[in-house]
Amino acid sequence: MPPPTYRQHEVQFCSEVSKWADRLFESRPDLPFGSSDIESFGRGSHKRQDFRVYERKERGRGKLALCGEVKLPGSPQGRSPFDMDLVTDAYQKATAENCRYFFTWNVEHLALFDRSLWEAESWHERCIGQWPLGLELNKLTDLNDPTIASAIRDKFLPKFFTAFANIWLQREKAPKPLPEEFWVAVIESHLTGPMGPVRELRDYLASESEHTKAFDLRLRTWMLEQQWNFDRNDPQSWRDAIDRAARSMVYVLSNRMLFYQAVRAHNYLPELKLPRSANSPKKALDYFRKSFQEAVDATGDYEPVFFPDSQEEWAAEAALSGANSLEAWEKFIRAVDRFEFKEIPTDTLGHTFQKLISPGERYKFGQYYTDENIVDVINAFCIRKPEAQVLDPACGSGTFLVRAYYRKYQLDKRLSNDDLISGLYGCDINPFPAHLATLNLAARNISLEANYPRIVRRNFFTVGPGKPFCELPNILDHRKREKIVLPLLDAVVGNPPYIRQEQIPKKSEKGVVEDQTKEYIYEKAERAWPGLKLSRQSDIHLYFWPVAAQFLADDGWFGFLTSSSWLDVRYGFALQRWLLLNFRIVAIIESVDEPWFTDARVKTAVTILQRCKDQGERDANLVHFVRLKRPLEEILGEREDEGQKQEAAERLRALILKTKTDRSNDQLRIMVKRQDELWRDGLSIGEMFARQKVANLSEPGSEEEENDETSGDAEQHEIEGHDHLMGDYGGGKWGRYLRAPDFYFEV
Repeated sequence: MPPPTYRQHEVQFCSEVSKWADRLFESRPDLPFGSSDIESFGRGSHKRQDFRVYERKERGRGKLALCGEVKLPGSPQGRSPFDMDLVTDAYQKATAENCRYFFTWNVEHLALFDRSLWEAESWHERCIGQWPLGLELNKLTDLNDPTIASAIRDKFLPKFFTAFANIWLQREKAPKPLPEEFWVAVIESHLTGPMGPVRELRDYLASESEHTKAFDLRLRTWMLEQQWNFDRNDPQSWRDAIDRAARSMVYVLSNRMLFYQAVRAHNYLPELKLPRSANSPKKALDYFRKSFQEAVDATGDYEPVFFPDSQEEWAAEAALSGANSLEAWEKFIRAVDRFEFKEIPTDTLGHTFQKLISPGERYKFGQYYTDENIVDVINAFCIRKPEAQVLDPACGSGTFLVRAYYRKYQLDKRLSNDDLISGLYGCDINPFPAHLATLNLAARNISLEANYPRIVRRNFFTVGPGKPFCELPNILDHRKREKIVLPLLDAVVGNPPYIRQEQIPKKSEKGVVEDQTKEYIYEKAERAWPGLKLSRQSDIHLYFWPVAAQFLADDGWFGFLTSSSWLDVRYGFALQRWLLLNFRIVAIIESVDEPWFTDARVKTAVTILQRCKDQGERDANLVHFVRLKRPLEEILGEREDEGQKQEAAERLRALILKTKTDRSNDQLRIMVKRQDELWRDGLSIGEMFARQKVANLSEPGSEEEENDETSGDAEQHEIEGHDHLMGDYGGGKWGRYLRAPDFYFEV
C-alpha cells in the first residue's frame, strides 16, 4: 500500500482544525462565526479550497467569511505563507467565491489578506495581519505531537479568530502593516521557515561535522575565527553553535543579495536569478560572486558589503550546500524580487536588515537594538561638531552610527558622504551585526561613490592604540588595501552588550576564546587606564568604559546606555571613583517605564561624560540626575523629519544643561548635585569601610587573619574597587537621585 501523500495529510490536518474551530465557535457566542468545513470545490474551478469559515446564522449556514490554503511543513509550498504561488492560488480561489478575506498558512505562520486591496500598488498593503505559532515544525510527524496540537487548538486558533472577528465586524479597522514589518516577515519566513536556508544549512552542518573529520575541523576553525565560545564535546553547546553558525552564514549571504537588489534598482544591473547551470553549491556561489562583482564594478563602491571576508567564501558556499538549499534560495530571491527597492527609504531598508535577528537570539548574545529616540539624545550630547570622530565599540547593526551620520549632516550639510562616513568607526564581535552595520551605513546614499564604512568584525578588547583597526579598499585602486588606525576620538557612544558577570567565561572553562575570558578583559581594562581597579564581579559592560575611553581626546565626550545596576551595587563603586577622578559627569538619565534596549530584561540608564583633567572643573561641575516620567517620544514631541529629530534632541539637552537647581514637572525630574559633593559622600562611605576593616583585623582569629590572601570571589566582591584607606572613595548609592520620591529628599 503506497504511503499517504502530502495532500492526504493536509486533508486530515484540516479536518482536525475544522473540528477545533467549530468547538471554539460553539463555546464562544461572541464570535460571529458559526461553522467551518474543508475540501469543497471552488465555483468555476477544479481546484480545492483547504479551509472555509462561515458567518454565524440562526438557521442554516451563513455567508462565507474566510477561505484559505493550508500547506504542511515539509511540503514544497510549506516554506512560507508568503510563497507567491501559494498566495496567488489562494487569491484566485477567493475571487471565484467572491470571498473578501483569505489566508495562507504553513501551520507555523498564518498570513491574512484582504482581496479588496489587491489593486494596491505595494504588496505589503494587501496583507492585513500575520500570526506566528511560535513553534518550529520541520516535518509532517511534528503535527502528531500533543504539545503542538494543544498550542494550535487552545492558543493559536482563539487568538486568530478573536482578531479576525474584530476585523469582520468592523470593530477595528484592518491594520495596515508598516512596510518594514511586512518585508521582515516575508524575508524571515523564507530564510528561517520550514525547508528554508537556515534549517537546511543547520541539518547539513550537523550531518557533515558528524561524519567528516575534515569538515568538522574546518567548521570549528570558522567558529573560532568568529570569536565564538563553544564546547565541541558538549552536545547542547555544539547544537547551539551549529544553529548560530547556520543563521550567521545565511543572514550574511542574504544581506548581500538584498543589497544587490537595492543597488540594482539604481544602477540597472541584471536580475538576480540562479541559472539552470548553477546546479551545485560551488556553481551557485560562482554565479552570485560574479553578480556581486558586477555591482561593485558598476557602482565603483560597496566592496566591504558584497565581499565582507575578502576572498574567503567558505561560509557562503556552506550556506548553499543543504539538501534543498538551492531551491530554498530561489524561493527567497523570487520573494525579494517583489519588493520595490526604489521606493524603500534607506532608513527603512536598514531597519529591515537589523530586525532579522530574533529577540531570543539578541538576548542570548547580549545584543539589543536601541530605541532611536534615546540614541539621538545621546548623540546630541556627545557629537558637538560636524567633523567629529565617533566610535561605537559594540555597534550591533549600527543604530548609533547611522544616527551619528545624520547628526553630523545636520550640523553641516556641506559635508560629502565620504566626509560623514570616514569619521564613524564601529566594532562588533559577531559577523551578522557587523555586516549589518556596514550595510546600514553604506545604504545612506546608494548613488554615491567612496562609500566605505569603517566597521570591523572583531572583539573590541583586542583593539589597541596605534594598531590597525580595520582594512578598506583603496579609493583609487580597489585591489589595494589600506590599514585604518583609530584616531583620537571626539566621542564614544553606544550600548555595550549586557552580559552578567556569571556568564563571562573564565580561562579554566573548556572551549573558550582567551581574549573573551574574564581574566583577559580585566587585564585589558587595567592596562587601558592604569590605577583603575574594577571588581572582578563586574558585568561585561563596565569593562567597555575604560577600554573605549582611552581613545578619547581631552574634553572628548562619552555616552553609554547600559544596565543601571552600577549606580548602587558595590561592583559599581570602582567605576564611580574612576568617573569622579577623570570626567565631568554631565548627566545620568533613567526612564520610569522605558527599557530603551528593545527586548531587554534589564533596567537601563544613560550616562553622559566629558573627559576632564582639571580637578577644579570636575569639582565644580553640576551632575544632572534626570528621571523621565513620560515616554521619551512624548517628551521630545513632533519629529517628522530629520531636522525636527535633531532639534528635539538638542532642546532636551539644553533643558538639562541649563538646570542649576532641582526641578520637576509632569514630564521629568532633574536633581542637581555638585560633583565634589558626590566625592565627599563617597569618602564618608570609604571611612566607614576602613573602620570596619580595622575592627575586623583587631579581633583575634578573625576570618581575614586566618585566610590572609586566599579569600574567594565573594570576599573579593566586597573589597575590590576601593582601598579601604581613610580618605579614599568608598562608593555611593546614586540611584536614589533617580528613583527616590520627592518626599525622601524633603525628609
